[in-house]
Amino acid sequence: MIEQHYDEEVLAGFLNEPIDASARDKHLDTCSLCKRTLQSIRDTAVLLKKPAIWDRQRFSTTARPETLAFLRGIQQTMAEESAAAQVYVALLLAGDRESWAARLEEHPEWRTAGLVCQLIAATDRAIDLMPPDALEITRLAIDVAEQLQESDRVVRLRGNAWYERGYALFYTGAFREALGALKTAESQFVQLPVADHEIGRLNLVRGMIYRALDRFDEALPLIAGAVAFFREYGDIERCHSAGLALGITLMSRRQFREALIVHLKIANDVAAGCRSRASALHNAAICYREIGEIDSAINCFAKAIVAFESVGMMSFRAKARGTLACIFAARQQFDAALGIFIELRDEFEQLGMANNVALVALDIAEVMLAIGDHGGAATACRQAISYFEKSQLSSSQGALTAVTYLCEAAIAGTATVKLVSDLRGSYFSGSDRSLSDTQGYDLLLLPADRG
Repeated sequence: MIEQHYDEEVLAGFLNEPIDASARDKHLDTCSLCKRTLQSIRDTAVLLKKPAIWDRQRFSTTARPETLAFLRGIQQTMAEESAAAQVYVALLLAGDRESWAARLEEHPEWRTAGLVCQLIAATDRAIDLMPPDALEITRLAIDVAEQLQESDRVVRLRGNAWYERGYALFYTGAFREALGALKTAESQFVQLPVADHEIGRLNLVRGMIYRALDRFDEALPLIAGAVAFFREYGDIERCHSAGLALGITLMSRRQFREALIVHLKIANDVAAGCRSRASALHNAAICYREIGEIDSAINCFAKAIVAFESVGMMSFRAKARGTLACIFAARQQFDAALGIFIELRDEFEQLGMANNVALVALDIAEVMLAIGDHGGAATACRQAISYFEKSQLSSSQGALTAVTYLCEAAIAGTATVKLVSDLRGSYFSGSDRSLSDTQGYDLLLLPADRG
């Protein structure tokens, strides 16, 4: 006997007795565990008496024609659906994003699993070129996925669509909304028999959000676990992405020398993708700046800017240029800094990155104040205010408030460089603090294969 239960040898002694014999044994009559074990032994004994169990005939390895035909039919159907969806997405995403939802409503035949796959793929490019587009694309993907007939494939697609939504929200600075989207994605993935890889990716982004919210004790275990997970699975590119996230988290804790080692390892790894290497170069540049090796920082920023441009990562390129301009400003090379900031203001407007428009306005104003030009500072703020009013961006009210306050102070002649710094701290948080803030314009990049 094992503890208070019968072991299998004892229970085997009941095999030749009638099924209701257990009622004559006090323990079997009251112990549900032993009853179930005895029934399992009886079922196994019945199976072992069947001749088919002992049949040594070898199974044929030749595929059955009807099975092949069925699988080929599914493959053909999915290929046709995917090809049609590529056309649908091109038609759907034509014109401005305000027209996309209405166009989708006009074409219910477009609502297929293939369309969701193609929309998910489209978010990758949209993040680089126009982040607000990515948010709308993920909204449409979720809308379509939620209405598809239930299956494991559809559940996975829903999870991936919500994951993309979470990533896009994270990238644009809506951290708490991003956590909600990732939670919804996880609720889909846990329904699947196997979704380890999807949950690994999800936890990486969740860890980065915790980092942006200064919840480092929660961020580090998730990110370190993602590094180990992707390395074990042989997913080199995502292992590098998780490594970037780990380095960024160390930077957030001001462990710049440790972070520099992590980023340089990725930047110098020939197996790393171009996107990951570009991000690693940028983050290494920030680390060099923070430990006082300014010439090395400028060199790394220059390489990162070229790398981002070569792969079409224009929003990342803009952020890298902004941080470089801040270095020039800190070195009192005001003309060089101001030239970059003015170009960036237009770039951020075109990219639809509202908070960054406000931040670059503060940076321009700070340079103007440093050279004693209160009028120039007020002009920079007015231009940002005009952009916000024209775009009707109520969601960025904090950024507009900061710029408006500084504008009034500049007109009154009371604005100072310290006031600019205080406004950044009061009205911007996490990754939106400042072009010159290490936490603000660091770069996390997930691989291009985001489906």
